[in-house]
Amino acid sequence: MNHIVQVRLRAVSHASHVRLNHHPLLAGLAGRAYSLSAYRTVLVAYYHLYQLLEMRIEQFIRVNRTPFDYSVRLKLPWLVDDLQFFNENPHVHRPVPQLDFPEITGIGQLIGVLYPVEGATLGGQVISRHLFDKHGLTQGARFFNGYGNVTQENWQQFCLFAESIGGDERQCQAAEAAALLTFNRFEEVLNAYHRADC
Repeated sequence: MNHIVQVRLRAVSHASHVRLNHHPLLAGLAGRAYSLSAYRTVLVAYYHLYQLLEMRIEQFIRVNRTPFDYSVRLKLPWLVDDLQFFNENPHVHRPVPQLDFPEITGIGQLIGVLYPVEGATLGGQVISRHLFDKHGLTQGARFFNGYGNVTQENWQQFCLFAESIGGDERQCQAAEAAALLTFNRFEEVLNAYHRADC
């Protein structure tokens, strides 16, 4: 398989991806000293972000013919399960930043948004193992467990879909811009919750 689009998206988003991985709310997730309070903050922050992102993804797919079925990949229900395990209501006692995300209007934008969303399931496998090893979490760690043992397969399916725009420079550029915007939204929402907890 030709990886033109994947290589372009990785290159354009590398700095943003590294910054996100080193964010104070995420960097310690693999360590024993990482508090479950901080983990719950991540779940709340992600709940609000994924609520918005998945609404935009579903809006586009609902009215445009696309071979990519996101309905079986919805991640908001996983976050709801985790929050319920911790008896955490994401709508109270925590600030909800004024989040916005533009409507997705083309296939390139969709692929760009999905790149960090689907890519997060890869790193989530490592985080999930650490949450079990360090905190004994099986319940309450559904989101980071993602697709479980079919995570790599699902990632490859996404990559195959992404490469469908490899010959369209305009759509590739749209994908790059959307990927950067999505990474930035992840960072912005985590910043808002981190500041509130400091």
